[in-house]
Amino acid sequence: MLENAGAKRPRLTLPEAVIFDMDGLIFDSETLYGEALLELARVKGLPNIDLAVARSMVGRSWTGSRLVLQALLPAHEDVDEFRSEWLTAYDELAETRLVMKPGVLELLTLFEQSGVSCGMATGSRRSVVSAHLAAHGLTDFFPVIIAAEDCREGKPAPEPFLKAAEALGKHPGNCWALEDSVNGVISASAAGMTTFMVPDLIEPDEETAARCTAVLSSLVELHAWLSR
Repeated sequence: MLENAGAKRPRLTLPEAVIFDMDGLIFDSETLYGEALLELARVKGLPNIDLAVARSMVGRSWTGSRLVLQALLPAHEDVDEFRSEWLTAYDELAETRLVMKPGVLELLTLFEQSGVSCGMATGSRRSVVSAHLAAHGLTDFFPVIIAAEDCREGKPAPEPFLKAAEALGKHPGNCWALEDSVNGVISASAAGMTTFMVPDLIEPDEETAARCTAVLSSLVELHAWLSR
């Protein structure tokens, strides 16, 4: 149980905009990415690519993840080809097993009804973002999407969140960021946004938690907090 989950919350003043991460926050996709990676590693006989490796790449841009994999792959394995196989395996899993996290639709609806703009800053490919949002009826909630192809420096650098705020026409200091990963929290807080964390696979350490306005058990908790 998170230390501050369910604690009494002060009243929040809604921001001008909210920037969402996608993987691990809106969709339970990080688990599928990890499963796809471990199965590919098993097929290729690469026991050094394990769960710890998969989790070390959560919320990280491909530039950072590429360095992790490059250090582990044998000389005959091209890292970009390996990534392509990994993403194909993920896509196959996501077609039938991707689910939306609790509280997402309710929170997006609350923001829409309150006149709060919403955007997205994600390390996923734009094609994947579009497919996932369309499949779950969320496309219209996100007029602005900053995807992997849109940034030279992905998370934990602040560029994705800064670009999302700029595209929405908002100052970063007037935006909230919702994240599930340590790298995402670092990115959002460095961009100057009020940051909320809903941990997915990895709990925050003290330094990460200190960057956040709150560490929440779920988006349901944030919705309840705002509704009060």
